[in-house]
Amino acid sequence: MPRPLPQPHLDPPSGERLGGFLALRNGETLAGTPEVSPHQPSIAIPAWPEELQRLLGASTGENGHLTAHVRRLEAELRRSSAELAKLRAKLRGAVHDALTDPITGLANRRSFDLELAAVAACDGRSSPAHLVMADIDHFKRLNDGQGHGIGDEVLRVVGEVLLANVRRDSLVARVGGDEFGVLLPRASPHYTAAIATRLCELLASRPLVVRGCPQVVEQITLSIGVAGWHAGESSAEWYARADAALYEAKRRGRNRVSIARMLELEL
Repeated sequence: MPRPLPQPHLDPPSGERLGGFLALRNGETLAGTPEVSPHQPSIAIPAWPEELQRLLGASTGENGHLTAHVRRLEAELRRSSAELAKLRAKLRGAVHDALTDPITGLANRRSFDLELAAVAACDGRSSPAHLVMADIDHFKRLNDGQGHGIGDEVLRVVGEVLLANVRRDSLVARVGGDEFGVLLPRASPHYTAAIATRLCELLASRPLVVRGCPQVVEQITLSIGVAGWHAGESSAEWYARADAALYEAKRRGRNRVSIARMLELEL
């Protein structure tokens, strides 16, 4: 009986078996396989189904780990953004509190001084700027007689009257116990004098009824001093001249407007 012929080796001379894969070199072919172009890279073909399954499982696990890591980073970013927003809100609140009068809600003395200095340094040099100082007449008597709650309400009402009767570019502030400042950055002398007179007349024309306490009726009047910014003077000097004009109005009998001498020359 003739001996069977030896079987040929399954791997061609040009191929190598590496870890369950059959690697084909560029430009060589095997029986039953398509020809590979010399310009294409080597192609690794999985030789065993279980090897392919293992590789796919490993890839899926790595992708899952990466996705979980990205989600953790996104969560940390959201927490950091929320904390930053809270810090910004707290900072805005702190700045607001530092520059606002708690009783009237108007600007306080610190805020007023900052704006006054800015106007004196810039706007006042190129356009008219005027300062109005107003003080509630006999406020201490009202505060002591009616109580601080009533006194605070009177301060709020007077602040609202001042704010409602000046232009939007003006700054109204409570600068002392019963003293208010009104900064008019671009206002002529005649406009300023007219506004100051109107504020006096508005409060003196009718008794003030305290909100929440209709039985409390008070006659409220203002003494007002006005000063225009003069070239070369500081904001402190400007403030002092307006304040001196205010006390001149009180000395002359209250419920009136007194204009600083430099502004009188302009009128």
